[in-house]
Amino acid sequence: MKARKVTSMLCALALSVVALAGCASGAINSAQGQAAAPAEQERTEAAPAEEAAPAEETAAADENAPEGDPIRLGTIYAMSGGNAAIGANILRGIDFAVAEINAKGGVLGRPLEVVRGDHAGDPATGKSEAERLITQEHVDLMMGCHMSTVTEVVAQVCQQYGVPMITAISTLDRLTDADHEDMDYFFRLCPLNSVYVEDMLKYLKDSTEQTGEEIKTIAIFTDRAAIGQELIRCVNLFKDEYGLELVAEVDYTSNATDLSAQVLALKDANPDAILCDSYIGDATLFVQTLKAQNYSPKMIVAKANGFTDPSFITNLGSIANGVASVVEFNPDLTNGVEINEEFNKEFGVDMNGHSAESYTVVWIFKTAIEAAGSVEGEAVKEALTNLDIQGEFPGGRKIVLPYDRIKFENYELAGEPHYRDNTYASVAIAQIQDGAWKTVWPFNFTETKIAYPAPLE
Repeated sequence: MKARKVTSMLCALALSVVALAGCASGAINSAQGQAAAPAEQERTEAAPAEEAAPAEETAAADENAPEGDPIRLGTIYAMSGGNAAIGANILRGIDFAVAEINAKGGVLGRPLEVVRGDHAGDPATGKSEAERLITQEHVDLMMGCHMSTVTEVVAQVCQQYGVPMITAISTLDRLTDADHEDMDYFFRLCPLNSVYVEDMLKYLKDSTEQTGEEIKTIAIFTDRAAIGQELIRCVNLFKDEYGLELVAEVDYTSNATDLSAQVLALKDANPDAILCDSYIGDATLFVQTLKAQNYSPKMIVAKANGFTDPSFITNLGSIANGVASVVEFNPDLTNGVEINEEFNKEFGVDMNGHSAESYTVVWIFKTAIEAAGSVEGEAVKEALTNLDIQGEFPGGRKIVLPYDRIKFENYELAGEPHYRDNTYASVAIAQIQDGAWKTVWPFNFTETKIAYPAPLE
């Protein structure tokens, strides 16, 4: 990701795995169709085969069938409300991993079983769902929650009950800062907001190599909620280092119905590039309003979220062309080709960063439980603390994200301590071209060139 000062070397039994080739980057869904996720189901089942398997394959599958009481994996994502589409896509990644693992014999010979909770975008609901899953459904593990404010309160509940939790995609820096040092049942796979944003600024500076025009001024368009404030904070943290002038900060209230005033403010500021962070409804309305106001910024770079939702391109059609975003996975990169083909066959939609990261977390839990030899909370927590996956998962495929190592560490970032983050997490930039996401940066990972200025048509 970048140089970091490790403040606490995590030792004991490291789960080292021989590193394989593979370092891709980015993630996004080409959104060529949306398959309904089984969000209404509280249990995950392996998908039926399309054709009857030969008798010997069926017998082999029966021999591998896990037995005993299931290991219960709690998930808390939005399955209703304005962010349900994001939740559905995350759950696809979880379902895919669970079916894959159960087909290989489960974990410690036991099947994985998913128990779903719906936070509906509300922290209080997320807290009550976490308490329900732990005290009534008796889940052994927890995943969530894609909205960092919800993740924070769910992590507190998991800490209280000693239930190990991994967030696949909550990027708010403060989730692992000094105030959360003692939250030792909570781990984060994805990069922090600071890392996402710094990579966005690196991309702007590097783009000159292809476009011939230097990006000098930037503006921010974002939600007034926590995600937006983090974008503003991180841009201000790094902008001077990259020689960029911030000419406007334009925000709005979530689930907006009219963004005309915000777009006019951006048009008046006339930045060389606009940096964005919005959930799906607001991201869609933003681009629609740009067209309505006849405003075409030269560059639009998003910090994922709604801009990478499977429905974004479907909602907008050709006017989405030119929008760029930070990505955590992309089907056009080496690590993503094989798994994306299988995923698309199952769900009728490409894997994106959210589904790839949630898929990865299920495999992390499997690896940790097998190292611990138990699903007891303290033992799994210690296994996660000492985990070091390099290249591929034991008994699974290579890491499908744009890095080849996963290790949770304590370290310093921009002079601030953080705890139990995956310090090897990294991202890339993709751009919508001809209705599909194409990785465009880092340049050495792709042959696709930046479409500049952004056509929005």
